[in-house]
Amino acid sequence: MFHCVIMAGGSGTRFWPQSRRALPKQLLSIVGNKTMIRATVDRILPVTPAERIMIVAGDSCVDQIRAQIPELKPESIVAEPQGRNTAPCIALAAYKLAKESSDAVMAVLPADHLIGNESDFRRILRTACDAAVMGDFLITLGIVPDRPETGYGYIEMGQKALAVNGTDIFQVKSFAEKPDPVTAANYISQGNYMWNSGMFIWKVSAIIRAFEAHLPAVSSVLESILPQLNTPEEPAALKRVYGSLENISIDYAIMEKADQVVTIPMDVQWNDVGSWASLHGVWPGDDSGNALDGSALCLESNCCVVSSPHKLAILMGVHDLIVVDTPDALLVCSKDSAQNIKKLQELLAERGYEDLL
Repeated sequence: MFHCVIMAGGSGTRFWPQSRRALPKQLLSIVGNKTMIRATVDRILPVTPAERIMIVAGDSCVDQIRAQIPELKPESIVAEPQGRNTAPCIALAAYKLAKESSDAVMAVLPADHLIGNESDFRRILRTACDAAVMGDFLITLGIVPDRPETGYGYIEMGQKALAVNGTDIFQVKSFAEKPDPVTAANYISQGNYMWNSGMFIWKVSAIIRAFEAHLPAVSSVLESILPQLNTPEEPAALKRVYGSLENISIDYAIMEKADQVVTIPMDVQWNDVGSWASLHGVWPGDDSGNALDGSALCLESNCCVVSSPHKLAILMGVHDLIVVDTPDALLVCSKDSAQNIKKLQELLAERGYEDLL
C-alpha cells in the first residue's frame, strides 16, 4: 500500500515579508490561485487517495492546513511541537505508518515545490513505488539540471542499478553540498550529476531499519512512545520527547550513510521556490528579464523580481533587485543579499518588530 507524507514544517523565512511565522510560504499562493500545499496535495491525489496522505507541520499551522485541505482526516495532519529538521519529521511519519503496516511504501515530498509536468512526475512516482517493493532501496528523485546552479545540492549518479517500468534507476555515488559556480559548471559538464530534489520513496520497514542503524537515538525515542502514536495520547507524548531529537536533515542522517541508495532522474519542470530570485521563469516576465507579480512597470530596469499586489510599483534604472510590497512591510534588496533575509529577521526581532515576523 502506497502512502504519501508531505513535509510542511518549513518556516519560509527567505520569503519574508509575505511569509510569516503564522503564515509560512507553503500556505501562500506564490504562483497561481492555489496555495503551495493545496497544489502539492492536488498533484498526488490521482495516485494517492486522501486517506493515505499525511501532512507533518508545525503546531501553529495545523488549523490552517486543516482548513485548506478539508478532505484529510484531522488526525492525518500531524503537529510537530517544534521543528527538528527533516530526519525527525520523516522518522515520526514512518513510525506512525509502521503501526498500520510496516510493508507499506511511503513517498516523502516537500509541501512547497513547483512541478510543471505533473503527469510525468506521477508516472515516475508510481515507478519509484514499484521499485521500492522490490527491495530495501532508499530512492531519491533527482532533477536533470539545465544549468549550473549554486543554490541546490547535487546527487552524483553511479552505475545503473535496475530498470522498472522502462525507467532506469541508478546507484548514488555521493551527495554534494551547494557548490561554487566553477564546481557547478564542472558538475554539469560531467553529465552524471543531478539536483537534489529532497523527495524520497521507500518501504516503511526499510527506512526504519536505516534509522535504527544510523540514527539510533531518534529511533529509540520514537520507539519509546510507539504505544501513544496514532492515539489521543500522541500530542502529549510528542510534546514530552520531541525536543530531545537531534536537529538533523535526512541527507546527513541517513542518505549519505545508508546502503542501497538509488536515484531516478526526472525532467519535470521542477522549481523548489527557495527564494524570491527563483521566481524568474515562474512569474510572468517582460522583455528585460523582470519577473512581475501584481502591478509593476520597469523602465530601463532589468532582471528584477517585483511583487506588488496592492499598489503600482515603478522601477526606473535599477537592476537585479527584489522588491516585495505587503500592507505592513516593504522589502527592497539586491539579489545577492537576498540570502541574508534570515539575518534581517534577527534584526527585526532585536528592534522590536516581532509583529512583522
